[in-house]
Amino acid sequence: MGIFDKRINYKPFEYPEILEFTNAINKSFWVHSEVDFTADVQDFHSHLSAEEREVVKRSLLAIAQIEVNVKTFWGDLYAHLPKPEFNGLGSTFAECEFRHSEAYSRLLEVLGYNNEFEGVVQIPAINKRIQYLSNALKHAKAENQKDYLNSLILFSILIENVSLFSQFAIILSFTRFKGAMKNVSNIIAWTSIDEQIHANAGIYIVNKIKQEYPDYFDQESIDNIRKIVEESIDIEGEILDWIFENGELDTISKEDLLNFMKFRVDESLKQIGMEKIYSVSDKNYQPMAWFEEEVFANELDDFFAKRPTAYTKHDKSITADDLF
Repeated sequence: MGIFDKRINYKPFEYPEILEFTNAINKSFWVHSEVDFTADVQDFHSHLSAEEREVVKRSLLAIAQIEVNVKTFWGDLYAHLPKPEFNGLGSTFAECEFRHSEAYSRLLEVLGYNNEFEGVVQIPAINKRIQYLSNALKHAKAENQKDYLNSLILFSILIENVSLFSQFAIILSFTRFKGAMKNVSNIIAWTSIDEQIHANAGIYIVNKIKQEYPDYFDQESIDNIRKIVEESIDIEGEILDWIFENGELDTISKEDLLNFMKFRVDESLKQIGMEKIYSVSDKNYQPMAWFEEEVFANELDDFFAKRPTAYTKHDKSITADDLF
């Protein structure tokens, strides 16, 4: 029985490793209502310059446009991989994506940008991103297994693992280097971890399909994937131009962010057995090495505002008043 063949009996699982990804999301479960953004709103309006506020606003709008409008892929997973373990994965990930959309909707609300969210799709670079993501996902509901595989690859390595991470890094840099926007950075860090888990699961599934159906990885498919990846990185560069239209930050540069995305996409391609496209050197990646430390390694956060990303099973908001 192959990965695309339906199994009615719940067990035994043919792909038990899938539970590792499902459990990882359950263990890192979070909701935006546990965070009080009062201090962040004060930081935003009192401690950031006009240029910095614009960078934060545009970064959050760019993130929210994907988190609120695009992420429907996982909810359809069982239709393509009709086995109980994939149903559990797809349902868990889809619920996680809904929590993301709720969180970024709230962030826009508390910072006063609800009215600007609708207009962000008119920004040329954002509109181009929507088009390339639509192109990447055009076979997400396809009955043809090879076409679906191509969409799974592009969704996993671009949407889940690359396209948002430059904006994640921009927001996190305000906490990392300025000690500001700590609770917004909580949401960013938690989202980053979720997206990494989603990407890892997608890559696992891709490799299982590749193992069972090696002929699906023909040169035409590989060339198409590389073409869309290269186009997407170019467009992500245009989005950074828009975000930094009024000037770059002292703490993070467009060049470093582009290298960061290129490094991440190369690592993803390598994980599915494809050749790297960009081969970013260690020296050029080094300025962004702090991101992994901030999100995936450092669990001794300032608990007055930042919860360790490994801390789980919480049931109340974190505010300064809770600690006294």
